[in-house]
Amino acid sequence: MAGRLAKDDLTPRAAELVLAACRGDGALDRALAGVPDQEGAPREQTDGPGHGIYLSEIRVRGFRGIGPQARLPLAPGPGLTVVTGRNGSGKSSFAEAAELALTGYNARWTRARHDVWLQGWRNLHRPDTAVELDLVQAARPGRTTIRRRWAPEEDPAQGEWTQDGEPFDDRRWHDALETYRPFLPYSELGTVLDAQPEDLYEAMHRLLGLEAITEAQQSLAEHRKRLAEIVARPYDRRERVRAALAASADERARRAAELLGSDSPDLDAIADLALRADVGSGTSLLHQIVDITLPPDDEIDRVRETLDLALGAVTAVATANAQDSLRCSEILRLAIQLQESGGTESCPVCDLGRLDNLWLGKAKQRAEHLAKAAADLHEAADRLDVAVAATRALCQPAPDVLVEAQDMLDTTAVLQAWHAWEACVSFDDPVRLRQEMFDRYAELVLAVEQLKSVAREQIDRRDLVWRPMAIALFEWHSQAQQALEDSEGLADVTEAENWIRKTAATLRSERIAPFAKESQRIWQRLRQQSNVDLGAVRMGGARNVELDVSVDGASNSALAVMSQGELHSLGLALFLPRAMVDESPFRFVLIDDPVQAMDASKVDGLAQVLADVGLTRQVVVFTHDERLVEALRRLRLSGTVWEVCRSEGSVVQVRMSDDAVGRCLNDARAMRTDEDLPETLRAELVASCCRTALEEASHARFRRERLGRGMPHAEVERVLECALTTRQKLALAVLDDFAEPGKLLPHLEDVVGSWAVDLLQACRVGGESGDLDVLIRDTELLAGWLQR
Repeated sequence: MAGRLAKDDLTPRAAELVLAACRGDGALDRALAGVPDQEGAPREQTDGPGHGIYLSEIRVRGFRGIGPQARLPLAPGPGLTVVTGRNGSGKSSFAEAAELALTGYNARWTRARHDVWLQGWRNLHRPDTAVELDLVQAARPGRTTIRRRWAPEEDPAQGEWTQDGEPFDDRRWHDALETYRPFLPYSELGTVLDAQPEDLYEAMHRLLGLEAITEAQQSLAEHRKRLAEIVARPYDRRERVRAALAASADERARRAAELLGSDSPDLDAIADLALRADVGSGTSLLHQIVDITLPPDDEIDRVRETLDLALGAVTAVATANAQDSLRCSEILRLAIQLQESGGTESCPVCDLGRLDNLWLGKAKQRAEHLAKAAADLHEAADRLDVAVAATRALCQPAPDVLVEAQDMLDTTAVLQAWHAWEACVSFDDPVRLRQEMFDRYAELVLAVEQLKSVAREQIDRRDLVWRPMAIALFEWHSQAQQALEDSEGLADVTEAENWIRKTAATLRSERIAPFAKESQRIWQRLRQQSNVDLGAVRMGGARNVELDVSVDGASNSALAVMSQGELHSLGLALFLPRAMVDESPFRFVLIDDPVQAMDASKVDGLAQVLADVGLTRQVVVFTHDERLVEALRRLRLSGTVWEVCRSEGSVVQVRMSDDAVGRCLNDARAMRTDEDLPETLRAELVASCCRTALEEASHARFRRERLGRGMPHAEVERVLECALTTRQKLALAVLDDFAEPGKLLPHLEDVVGSWAVDLLQACRVGGESGDLDVLIRDTELLAGWLQR
């Protein structure tokens, strides 16, 4: 992704968002918020289930049509296995049990339109239900057993789910099972094309490994839609808000409507209006009247008390002869100064008495008395002056708002009371000031409170109309502010989304090409005589898979022109390439009833396709239609056939039906009874069939033993190719070493018996030395011993 970004002309911010989206929602959120993120933080990964996983055995008890435990053994390696049986025999129960054991659910139940499938999941004859799946992994010894068990009272979602005795960790298996799901039940095969388009799209898209880029694209799209909605919301709503404001008589509403009518509204001014800031409106004047302040009562009381005390002090010292005493005091002070400066002299006032020392003593005593009285009078006068000044300071000029608001309110009474109170400042008489100042103040307080009450009533009436408009205006402002902040981010996210959408389409086309080619190849094998051609397979932009289907060269819809059998074939053509990719950890596929609705020619094509897939994968097919088995025999295609039989009490038995060894023995018996063959040729052909039967049994045993010990399949086949003779092949199966075939015969004589040695000798010489019936019988016995 980083390499593609470097080649394209993308802004740095958009490129940053693309990489953050690929790292996950959290990284994208941090990138949009401007928070630094750890570069290339890996997504949390869980260990997968491993690689090269094959099925070894399916064991079922008390599940659907199976009562007592039944076993379906499978060769854990590439090859085709067909499990046959009539309807109701229990064969599909093995397929559903394997799917349930590994995935935790069953597609048949989840797709059913009613509960009847789910209600019948437990067998009536065996309430203790258990399913077990033995898996073999290439290059690892031993087996892995996955088991699900339910008590009689538990439902399918409960029960015990274990892997080798430990709790099953479905998280390890989840991604692999979702991407490379190896199960194709009939219910799903029949709805591959007529199900919801996004189901097939999701299944194939997971296979392409583009989940990260798809999730990144979806995350960017979600953020782009969110940001686009935020950016568009205020502009979509602005005209409705403006119309409601313009219809109001409130000054604020009209002002707000004017602001909203601008191409670029002043968001700060709108916020001031919404929050009742001072914008010079009538409502603001009413608030100023409500906010008129007068001196507080405690200050009035304090000033009044100070003035009363000052007046009382002056009253106490201001007697009728107080002024005479002051003048007398001044005369004595001057006379004393005169006496002290010149000695004894005649009194300058009466010229009778003399200012001698006797007079001086008496004069000083009287002067002190008169000076004290004068000081008290001066102190009281000073206190009164301070008290009068403080009282006058209480008076404040009438606020201008009382004049400005006259058009809205009758402020005459308040202005008159205020001016009368303010006129007290000019009173010279402190007593009058005391008498009128506080009375006029009380009248002013009453007038102001009455005016404030009227102003509050008008404010409440106006706010009752304005409040919802202010709320709507503030909400619009918040949206517009957020839109302004997110508009730049929207451009970056849109650029990133457009780039990643284009890149994802390119990657889908590149990665689906090989799968589409393989689907076309498989369809050519399956179509047989069909006139329907499958062309390109594309991942559509509308989250669907586009199939280029044509009929006799004319394009058409698959659902419109295909029969049910053709739809099944096309479903297989789309499913098998997904199951065959090298990245898949599963080397097995389970297909349930793919033959239904197919004509004979398509069954032949199906047999060939399944046999081809079986060259590299373990293919297990469940069917009640014998045509598939017949096609395998007729076309001489390699495959193992198991037959499932069900008897009373839901007892299910699985037995080999026409395996390779059985076919060879049947051919030997047929040649033994063919009277048209010459005796010598008949003996040679019977011996050849017996040798082939022993070789097939030896191959099967060697593969089972070596693969069970973890040897890779390619190595197993290489060793088998090196064993050329029958004895070498038996030595591989019995002694695990073909280099010493000389040890084979003594070992067989000790373990099996001398008849086994005689059998190998008879097979080598062509059956000339014995009874052919005995030869066939002993071959069947030795082959059975090898297969155990």
